[in-house]
Amino acid sequence: MAVKLASALRVLTLLMLAATPALAQQPASYPARAVRIIVPETAGGGLDVGARLIAQLLAAELGQPFVVENMPGAANTVGTAAAARAKPDGYTLLHTSQSSISIVPLVKKDPGYKVSDLVPVGQTMATTNTFVVNATFPGKTLPELISALKASPGKYTYGSSGVGGWSHLIHELFMLRTGTQITHVPYGGASAVKVALLGGHVDMGIVSTMAVLEEIRTGKLFAVAVPTPDRLPEMPNVPTINEVVPDFGGLRTWNGFFVPAGTPRPIIDRLSKLTATFVHDPGVAEKFRNMGATPVGSSPEEFAALISRETDIWKRVISDRKIAID
Repeated sequence: MAVKLASALRVLTLLMLAATPALAQQPASYPARAVRIIVPETAGGGLDVGARLIAQLLAAELGQPFVVENMPGAANTVGTAAAARAKPDGYTLLHTSQSSISIVPLVKKDPGYKVSDLVPVGQTMATTNTFVVNATFPGKTLPELISALKASPGKYTYGSSGVGGWSHLIHELFMLRTGTQITHVPYGGASAVKVALLGGHVDMGIVSTMAVLEEIRTGKLFAVAVPTPDRLPEMPNVPTINEVVPDFGGLRTWNGFFVPAGTPRPIIDRLSKLTATFVHDPGVAEKFRNMGATPVGSSPEEFAALISRETDIWKRVISDRKIAID
């Protein structure tokens, strides 16, 4: 199932982006009424805040309200499914993360939608994460960590925000690339993982850099590596995983806009160009950075290519590790 879903993502998404129906012309009056932006998480998180910042600027530019509607539940699938079922007329947007696009459809039997039901508009932001160990772990560098794991397979634990999520899969990818075995301890969210790390209930985790930066600086947690393509300016002495494990690659979490498949391409292009401009607005960019995120902005094709590359990675991890959720 995972192979078919990933192939469908890569082929159908790119085909939809390339194909502009002859009659799909952007109405001169678009938008003529309020536009809904579905966020499949609760209010207050980075996904929600990012959507609201962009919504304000879209409303000011286009002269109609862009109203954020929070629809959390079932690993983001409730809101994502609602967006996928919406009329493809440009009046429903989805602002979501990679979990509901390139991960959940591979691990969940029936998420309520197909990836081909949605078309990328553009990436809004990317966030960085850091591989940390608690203060008592016998190793404070990545080579030392790998050595400890190989010496005692399954002895040490890592925390994640839940089975089948990004934080679960990236640890599984790490184990695949290093030939190690770490015991998984799933929690109900990222904040619970941080509490568990500080309390010594789990040995390690790959968590939001912003969430643990102060604890790293004060020595309560130790940063051993970052899974990102490059070292982070906040921690220039911390290597990337790829420097020690050359075939690991570089990964960041991301957020972005989508619309229902069949939305006229001129509308997609207009929204994409405006979004790419607005994420670099000084006020928006500063707020993104305060959340630990980097403003990106991308074309639909660039965003589709990113999704395709990452889906291929997660497809292999899910297949090799036999990961599935009901």
